[in-house]
This record gives sequence, structure tokens and C-alpha cells, in this order.
Amino acid sequence: MSCISRAVDVFEEYDAFLRTAHNPNMRFILSNTTEAGIVYEPSSRMDDRPPAGFPAKLARLLWERYQTGLPGYIIFPCELIADNGGTLRDCVLRHARDWGLEAGFFRWLEEENAFCSTLVDRIVTGYSPEQAGAVAEATGLEDKLLDVAEPFAQWIIEAPEWVQGEFPAEQAGLPVRFVADHRPYRERKVRILNGGHTVLTPAALLSGHTLVRTCMADRGLRNFLDGALFQEIIPTLSLPRAECEDFARAVEERFDNPYVDHRLMDIALNSVSKWRARVLPSVEAFHRRQGALPLRLVFSFAALCALYSRGEGEGCPVRDEPAVLDFFARRQADGPEALVAAFAARVDFWGRDLTELPGFVPAAGRAMARIRADGMAAALEACGKEALK
Repeated sequence: MSCISRAVDVFEEYDAFLRTAHNPNMRFILSNTTEAGIVYEPSSRMDDRPPAGFPAKLARLLWERYQTGLPGYIIFPCELIADNGGTLRDCVLRHARDWGLEAGFFRWLEEENAFCSTLVDRIVTGYSPEQAGAVAEATGLEDKLLDVAEPFAQWIIEAPEWVQGEFPAEQAGLPVRFVADHRPYRERKVRILNGGHTVLTPAALLSGHTLVRTCMADRGLRNFLDGALFQEIIPTLSLPRAECEDFARAVEERFDNPYVDHRLMDIALNSVSKWRARVLPSVEAFHRRQGALPLRLVFSFAALCALYSRGEGEGCPVRDEPAVLDFFARRQADGPEALVAAFAARVDFWGRDLTELPGFVPAAGRAMARIRADGMAAALEACGKEALK
């Protein structure tokens, strides 16, 4: 990477950090502080060196910029939270109010700065020492910023038209797309990519797989994933179907990447909250639109229940919230139908009582009974046949 000119450590070089606000060429700010980074810290004070939390540091930098009389910033937060631009702006405003900043600053913040919500989508795997050595040998350089990423990349930016004029990345052929509303694209990514992972993982683990890419060579799992994505998830999305199908095909290619070792057990962490956020909205939307259940998605619920109900010593250790672990520990003796019904009834897990969704519990109960009685391969085959009726 040749575009990095220098690094400033805000903790060790705080004054140098503030001086960057005096640079008239500094126009864009990008952040990637993880999902936990965009949070309001009520203890942050303006005279802290530095204030605690990223939004407070940004608020202090913006105050410094305001005092220079220079134009504001175009800010692209890349954290994977909903409406990251709006959330970051709200945090900055809260800190500014806490610090009693003058009214002119608030007008300048709204009129001279753009907090753009974005969605980033690319798997960055890191690199091995062997890869670093090969790059150094080929280039004659030791690259301290070396990284490895998959070929696919997409950056969705919700911004006013004038921002695109200042940041013409799309016209430069980069995988950047400016849109009026990023939310449909976030919905597509969460339901297809993240939802695809969550739908696939319990069945894959119970089939003996450990990596996502090996699942793609398993005909039963691949057919199951195809059906879930193209017949049950995509029909619930608001973007054009052709666009969603292209995205889903790209997702399956990414899952099949032989150079990405994505561990299923890592995806399985906190699967209950993931199923609620990534899969349940598709189940509900499909039922509203079709008046029927998406049976492959319902099967994924049964497979999750089957995975979590396995006894100790059977492999695939469950990592989830204490309430989830306690639920399954207390119900080891339950049969499939009773266990599914009790699991579905937990409003604290799902945000609603899923037993009230017509046909959900009987369908999930039958699927789990098949998994336990016949094994995952046979249960997947039966699910596929039932879904096609």
C-alpha cells in the first residue's frame, strides 16, 4: 500500500492529532472501530487527552476544525451497525451538548459535514508468514501493511449527490455504489450472506463439516442452501430479484473460495441471537407474502435445536448466552416436538412467541424428529422434497 503517508497515535500524539484539523487538504474521515466502537461515553470530557471513545474523539476533532474556519468533513463510518452514519452523528451531537459548545458549532456540524451511512462487504483473511515471505521475495520490499482479501468487494454509500462529485470512486472503477437509501442493501446482505451462514451452519456441523467451503461440495447441503436462498429468502427482499440472485450466486462463490478457511464453529457463536436477526425476518416476511412457511428456513431452526440439544462429549461445544445454555441443560430428556415447542415459545430468545406462527412448531418438530431418527443427510433430502410440493 503506497497511499498511507503517516500514522498519528491519538494517545501518544494528541496534539498532532488535533493539528490534523488544520490541514485544508483533509476532507474525508473513514472509521472502522468495530460494532462496539460507535457508542456514547457519558464520562467523556472535552479536556480529556484524549476523550474516551471514538465519537468523543471525533467530536473534539470537529470542534478544532470548526474553529479554523475550514470546510467540514465527509465522514464514512464502516462499522457493521444499522445506520452507522446517523448513529455516529447522534453520538457526536450528544457529546457536543454535554460539553456546552456554542450554537454556531451545531449549525456548522449540520451544514458543513456529511455523516454518510455505509455498508462494507469483503472478507479479509489476513496472511501467513509464508505469504509475507513470498511477497517480499517477489517485490524486494517488506510491506508492513500487507493484507489478503477475497476478490469480491462492495461498498454501499448513502450520501447526497454532491458527495459523489467529491469522491468519484465509482467512476474510477472501484466497487463503490452510491445510493439514496442503504437499508435495502443492508437487508440483502444480512439475509443472504449472514443469513445463509446461519441457515447452513447447524446442518453442516451435524453433517460432520468444520469449514464453510467443504459444505459447498456436499450435494445435500448445497441443495439445501440453494433452496433457502433462491426460493425462500430472495422472494422476501425489496431489491429487484435479478440483483438479489446475482448477489446470492456471488455469495455461494465466496463460500466456495478454497483460500478462505471460515470455521463453522466461529459462525455458530451465539446462534440464537443470529437466527433471530438474520433468519427470522425472512420467515415472517415469507409467511406474510405467501401465506405458507419457508420449510428450509424452518428446518434450520430444527437443526439449531438439534445441535444445541446434543449432550456433552458429542463434539461441537455450544457457545451462547447463559439463558440459552440453561434452557437446553434443563431439557435434555425432552422429545423433539416438546423441545421445539418450548424453544419456540421463548419470547426472550425470539422477540415473539413462535408457537403463534401457524404451522411453525409442527413443521420444526417433524424436521427435528427426522434429524434424530434418520440422520442429517436423510432429513435434508426429506426437507427438499417437502419444500417442492
